[in-house]
Amino acid sequence: MNVKDSLQSRLKGMSPSEAGVTRRLIRNLRLVAEKSLREVALFCGTSDATVMRACRAAGYDGYQDLKYHVLREFTNGATKEPETHHDCYREDILASLRAAEATVDKAANLVRSAGRVVLTGQGASHGVALVAMDILFTLGKQALPVQNEQMADFAFTPPVEGLVVLAISHSGGPHFPVRVVSMAREAGVSTIGITNEPASELGQAVDVLLPTQAVEPRRGSYAIAPRVCELALLDLLFSRVNAPTQP
Repeated sequence: MNVKDSLQSRLKGMSPSEAGVTRRLIRNLRLVAEKSLREVALFCGTSDATVMRACRAAGYDGYQDLKYHVLREFTNGATKEPETHHDCYREDILASLRAAEATVDKAANLVRSAGRVVLTGQGASHGVALVAMDILFTLGKQALPVQNEQMADFAFTPPVEGLVVLAISHSGGPHFPVRVVSMAREAGVSTIGITNEPASELGQAVDVLLPTQAVEPRRGSYAIAPRVCELALLDLLFSRVNAPTQP
């Protein structure tokens, strides 16, 4: 497994601060090859200790061990790193699509076989859930957006056969979408989650995880990049749902 894949595979076990550093390193391994620990920490807007914890959470002994593996790949020609740049949301979207590729077909099969899809998300993610609702209607699926406990109780009133939950939360924290996923689990209903934090409560609770890879700007988040990535994953998911099934 190359360094990028190794870092990517460990994200689900990292804290948000460690995952934030790791996402930046995945985008720019040349930074590791050329810069010191202190310079990388400054680039990521964090502390040396957080970078070290991210390296260890990724399975390396520390920053120097990560640098050794990166340099070895560069020397062997196994990794060709593009010039450092940030083309608006392009990198976030491409990284999200790559990260979700391993699980999107499983999620698509759940949606394809569902008679009704329960949708949940808070704040800006609720708006993304409403977009999903419109798409599901065009695909001939019943869709029920859930925003409170009463609606959730109604959604899981038996019978629940053919029901699937799609929960969307950038942080994946302990709020209403997590509650809906918990209720679904108790009812024996399959769940799909879209979140930027695979190690979060939501990320760990769902049956199928579609991880986004939005990197928060150091100047602060305007909550746009996460939504763009969530919408990109919805587009990927529903394109697979609508794809002709193989004989």
